[in-house]
Amino acid sequence: MKWKNIKKGGVNLQFLPNSFICLIFILGFSFGTKAQGIVCDTITGFDSLSNADYLFINYDADTLINGKQLTPFFNKLLKLENGDTNQVNVLHIGDSHIQADFLTREVRKNLQQRFGNAGRGLVFPLRVAGTNEPADYRSSSNVGWQVAKINSQANFPDPGISGISMRSDEAGTYFEFTTFNHDDLDYAFDQVTLIHTKDSLQYDCRFTDMPLKFGFLMSAQPNVPDEITTWVKFPTPTNYFRIQAEQTEAQQNSIIVNGVILKNSLPGVLYHSVGINGAHFSDYTKSPLFFKQLKVIQPDLVIISLGTNEGANIKITEDEMATSVTSMVQGIRDLNPQTCILIATPTDDYFRKKYKNPYLESVQRALIKTAAQENVACWDMYGITGGYGSCTEWRKAALLQRDGVHFNKQGYALQGELLYKALIDSYLKYAAD
Repeated sequence: MKWKNIKKGGVNLQFLPNSFICLIFILGFSFGTKAQGIVCDTITGFDSLSNADYLFINYDADTLINGKQLTPFFNKLLKLENGDTNQVNVLHIGDSHIQADFLTREVRKNLQQRFGNAGRGLVFPLRVAGTNEPADYRSSSNVGWQVAKINSQANFPDPGISGISMRSDEAGTYFEFTTFNHDDLDYAFDQVTLIHTKDSLQYDCRFTDMPLKFGFLMSAQPNVPDEITTWVKFPTPTNYFRIQAEQTEAQQNSIIVNGVILKNSLPGVLYHSVGINGAHFSDYTKSPLFFKQLKVIQPDLVIISLGTNEGANIKITEDEMATSVTSMVQGIRDLNPQTCILIATPTDDYFRKKYKNPYLESVQRALIKTAAQENVACWDMYGITGGYGSCTEWRKAALLQRDGVHFNKQGYALQGELLYKALIDSYLKYAAD
């Protein structure tokens, strides 16, 4: 039997996988020893942090509020687990806490390890656009692009499903991606869906899966009204693709990119994440194209992790928050009425880097209240992670960055672990009924 090495607190510890490690800890408890570190759930096979690790976290509160609103999503997961459906789509929307993908990566990893890995999902060449991108892919381009974000003054090209869009008027321009495998998950793909403007003025697009390969030339002319995607299936899985603009008609003059979806041919979960640094609820709601392009993903569940930036505004009121949240929920429902919605409250943080932040409590109350009024589920991360003043404990535990707002990789992974546990616990209760 292989031992699993885990480095904790600068010491290399050895742990046995899953069921056998549970036996070791059970024996430890029976002899009166105090178990800390990794604990195992024999039902889920999920390794989680014990309550002894971070006493400021309210582990008992790590549940979903109004979780029955996610019944259609849990039913789809159960069908996937039983082989009665092929794919479940989750879209996680947020701000800078989500753009880095550390939190979402933890949830994605656990869902895909349990239910199957259908691919990396929605990605955007954020590095090409001049901002930070997740660690499990790398983008590059041969030119500079015109970029617009949902929260920037520039509003052309219209930001779409990724919360950001980019445009080039140079024929021959390209952008390329390389994905990296993480957490024992293979993110090779054989299907690429480009979300973009399609009309007679757009360049055609050549898709290649190797740098020197000629690839597939795809027309930018829509085949049906309102078509906004171009789909290519490569003959074998790959970790690389390039999309290059080619002028085939005299009137073609630009290419506009809204996002890319990477899939494989396996059943499982696609966990898409969209995060824009500095974003508010109101930034998303002012972008009609964002909601329109949701139909490309057809999410079974939308998770909304916003409110941190509203909580930095001393003038924010609960009524203003409620209006923004309601507008976003309704925007999702208008075009995707079957989609389940989960609202997550933000964590505590420092105001202006050094003061405890009293304004986030108003954000928390508004989110919980509005979720109840709109009949959507809620996950109170603010309360679970310690509430008002808990940022001091996260800093002492070396989980918070120096700016007092953002967490390090370990801090975000812990938050993602808590979210996954709340989801899987509710799913298991549903599946057992």
